[in-house]
Amino acid sequence: MIILLLLPLNAHAQATDVESVLKTREAALVGRDLDAILVLFADEAIVVTSSGRLLIGKEQIRVWVQDQVDRQQHEEAGHRQMQGNKLSWPGKVYRDDWQKLGVSPLTVTQDAIIESGKIKFFSTTFIIPCLK
Repeated sequence: MIILLLLPLNAHAQATDVESVLKTREAALVGRDLDAILVLFADEAIVVTSSGRLLIGKEQIRVWVQDQVDRQQHEEAGHRQMQGNKLSWPGKVYRDDWQKLGVSPLTVTQDAIIESGKIKFFSTTFIIPCLK
């Protein structure tokens, strides 16, 4: 009986832990701290970028994160929902180059899998508005 009562607390603690990793990533992105962002990714992490590129491992991810830092990207996350071991959320991505084009922020859906405090999988998908 006690075990059943503790299960929701454990799930909540896990979600809070995962959420803190993502919030740390977002804060480091605002702070332009490349190393603080990279340390959050597992060595064998997989990233699917908003443009559909598949990045595997920290060296490929480093180039992607450096581009985000250089373009002064920051993100605004919506409500995150846990689905098994994956977190999904809507959000907005702001970048200086997009601002100059008059299209910032862009609306996205993001997904992440975090294990042992490290991001194992991360993806961003643009939400294209329907034109009427």
